[in-house]
Amino acid sequence: MQMLRRIRIGARLSYAFGAMALLLIIMIGVAVATTVIQRHADQRAVASSALRRDALTAKFHAADSNGWQTGYAFNTVRGVPNATDDSSGLRAKFLSSAAAFQEDLVRIGAHDLTPVERQQLATAENAFNRFMDIDAQIVSGYRTGTPASVAAANDLVIGAALYWFDQAAAAVDQLAAQAEADSAADTATARTTNTRGLQLLVVVGVICLMSAVMLAWLTTRRVANAARNKEILAAVVEQSADATLALALDGTITTWTSGAERVYGYTAAEAIGRPVAMLLQPDSEARHARVLRGLAEGHQFQFDETPRRRKDGSEIFVSTVVWPLYDDDGKLIGGAATERDVTARKQREAEQKIADDRAARAARLESLGQLASGVAHDFNNLLGIILNCAEFVADDTGDEAADDLTRIRNAAHQAQELTSQLLLFAKREPTQVETVDLNTVVTDATDLLSRTIGSDITLNCHPGSEALPVRANRSRLDQILLNLVINARDAMPGGGAVEIATGTVEISGDPDQSLPAGHYAQLTVSDNGTGMNAEVKDRLFEPFFTTKAADKGTGLGLATVYGIVGDAGGTITVDSTLDVGTTFRILLPMSSSPPPEPTPEHRTRSSPDAANLS
Repeated sequence: MQMLRRIRIGARLSYAFGAMALLLIIMIGVAVATTVIQRHADQRAVASSALRRDALTAKFHAADSNGWQTGYAFNTVRGVPNATDDSSGLRAKFLSSAAAFQEDLVRIGAHDLTPVERQQLATAENAFNRFMDIDAQIVSGYRTGTPASVAAANDLVIGAALYWFDQAAAAVDQLAAQAEADSAADTATARTTNTRGLQLLVVVGVICLMSAVMLAWLTTRRVANAARNKEILAAVVEQSADATLALALDGTITTWTSGAERVYGYTAAEAIGRPVAMLLQPDSEARHARVLRGLAEGHQFQFDETPRRRKDGSEIFVSTVVWPLYDDDGKLIGGAATERDVTARKQREAEQKIADDRAARAARLESLGQLASGVAHDFNNLLGIILNCAEFVADDTGDEAADDLTRIRNAAHQAQELTSQLLLFAKREPTQVETVDLNTVVTDATDLLSRTIGSDITLNCHPGSEALPVRANRSRLDQILLNLVINARDAMPGGGAVEIATGTVEISGDPDQSLPAGHYAQLTVSDNGTGMNAEVKDRLFEPFFTTKAADKGTGLGLATVYGIVGDAGGTITVDSTLDVGTTFRILLPMSSSPPPEPTPEHRTRSSPDAANLS
């Protein structure tokens, strides 16, 4: 507000002294105008004199060129050796004079010529160019050396060459005469303009005097309004939640608002004078250099989500608009930027995308589960009929037919296991949930898993030192282990190692919100097999998706694992690298109740035939 008061006082003083200052300005203006007009006349006279001098010099060099041409032509006729040599003798002097004439024409062209003078200059240039073209024909004729060519060259010297020389010289003469005439005309025009200008200045002075009071009053109001608007705008910028900063063309911070301090954590004293690159992530340097170059060229930039670095080192994302900054004279002095923190919005969008993906996957699994359940129940009923009939027929047949019936029964039993797997995936069979120790599950399953994977693969189990009670169905946990180990076995056709480990994990808040905060039991199954690419990894838990041959698996194993883990309130993630290996990581909520003491009946009964279901 103090600045606004000072501006208003200055405006009132300007209003008081405006009339007197205007009278003084009119008097000075008359004197200055007279001097300027007279100086303009003098400058035109000097320019015309210089033009005339350059024209006469050009005429001299043109005549000199014609003389040296005649000289080397005469020497050629006399038989003087090397008379047409460009680097020596009269021929070299001719070329030097011709070059000087062309330079004279260039100097003449640099003058402020009238259209008539410009036309005369063009005539001189064209004539001299023709003169030089004919000279080339003359030299060619002399160098050919035949009587006919020499005679033709002589004719050109005293004919066409002389004609075009006269044309060039005449054009230069006219140019000099025109320059002298223009000088006289400029002087007369200047005198007339001087008289009329003085009369006009008097009239304008009277008008200005009458307008001085009104102009001073309007100026006072405009200055005051502008100052008030600037103060309002400065307050808006300063109080905005967005970061606003100004930069020099080299990227040095010159202005730093409180909004910038809120966004980045730096005070104005800490930020001003330092490079704006301190706010950038290392991978943004190339774009930063491009923006600085664009600002120097007057370009504007806009970026929706740009990574930035706060004072505490944390990463944020901002929506940025950068534009060039000019002073009151229109000179580019740097750039300005407004940046809005969109980190929270970006995080919400990412969380929403994860939620949408999960909902879509859940809906897809639900649809497939309903389909699988219906098919499995109908298929199971048909298998029951087949098995019963096979049992009845087996009692009344011979040995050979009995063997065939045994194969039928075995195939039907395998089909029943497949339908059981479908029902498990479809979650249509009720399960008993109890508190079990995950370490005990892993330890009890070691022998069966070792037999399942074969002798060329090493199985290493590393159960945790403390009990890991979880609420789950024991047989389904066995199913998880078996399916994951079989999946690892199939990824190592040439042998390898499978690592099973358990432990505890404390989650204070999962980034993707898939798990609430709390204590979790962790189960990892790793192999050093072939790994998988990103496309396979994205579809890994889809039902019926498999990379195995048609007779090697159904694509239900990992989908079943995914469903079992989800039913238990946990999550499963996979990390895989081609030709390095794969690691499955399962997190299950730990139970507050201790697990029961292990008994022999708790040992796994899973069948190795489940390998065909993975």
